[in-house]
Amino acid sequence: MDGEQLLEDDREPVGFDWSKLRKTHPPELLIRFVFGAGIALVAGIAGTVFGPKVGGLFLAFPAVLPATLTLIEKNEGPAKAWADASGGALGAVGLAAFAFVTLRLLPTSPVLALPLALVAWLVVAAGLYFLFWMSGIFVRQDELLAKRTR
Repeated sequence: MDGEQLLEDDREPVGFDWSKLRKTHPPELLIRFVFGAGIALVAGIAGTVFGPKVGGLFLAFPAVLPATLTLIEKNEGPAKAWADASGGALGAVGLAAFAFVTLRLLPTSPVLALPLALVAWLVVAAGLYFLFWMSGIFVRQDELLAKRTR
């Protein structure tokens, strides 16, 4: 894979391609299901052993992400998998903002907790994405990955 192709990935528009859904093979769905079920099982065991707060932390882990990244790397290459992993990390930081706002507001303002937590997640995740995109960090990541895969 050459560096130019890796850099082109950063210029693709964000979106969802419904036609790819029809191209998904049953073994790929099985891998995602097994990963998700395994993570849910670990969360359940952690919740039983250490309490619901610890179990909830494990449920916050994107259960399908490891399987998805494995399949993306296999089918589309490391650049696509790296891009999805980066997006997942930024989304996880946004999820932490969601949890913080919820934790603070739920006891005093339950009606406002969810809408404001959603706004916090959106602002943090999208803000980090645009910060990384505008600063060129994603492009530098691709350049480093291109050097490693040559």
